[in-house]
Amino acid sequence: MSKFTDFIDGIVDEGKILAKGELKKLVADAKKEKSDFTRLQAENLERWTVMLAEGDLTSKGYKKLVRKMEVLTQLEVIKLKVSAKASAQRLAEGIQSLIINSLFALI
Repeated sequence: MSKFTDFIDGIVDEGKILAKGELKKLVADAKKEKSDFTRLQAENLERWTVMLAEGDLTSKGYKKLVRKMEVLTQLEVIKLKVSAKASAQRLAEGIQSLIINSLFALI
């Protein structure tokens, strides 16, 4: 398994706030997309999560980076053509629901 997957699996989630499987699938699917933007954002999210897990990034820094990513992703959705818009929209919604609303509560 990757460091990203190991970190997500290792999060103690007593309240079952975080849908770990959905988060891992969101990132894995986004890394396979045709859209360069979507792939890059997924790679960034994975890299930042590993940095957080290894102590190279604080929770505050991680949250700041992800919130900036959320804004950029929402702006990109507006610019994209219909074909690529769906994948970027899924990433934006996943960032909001799985990371900001759930993961942030646990880190």
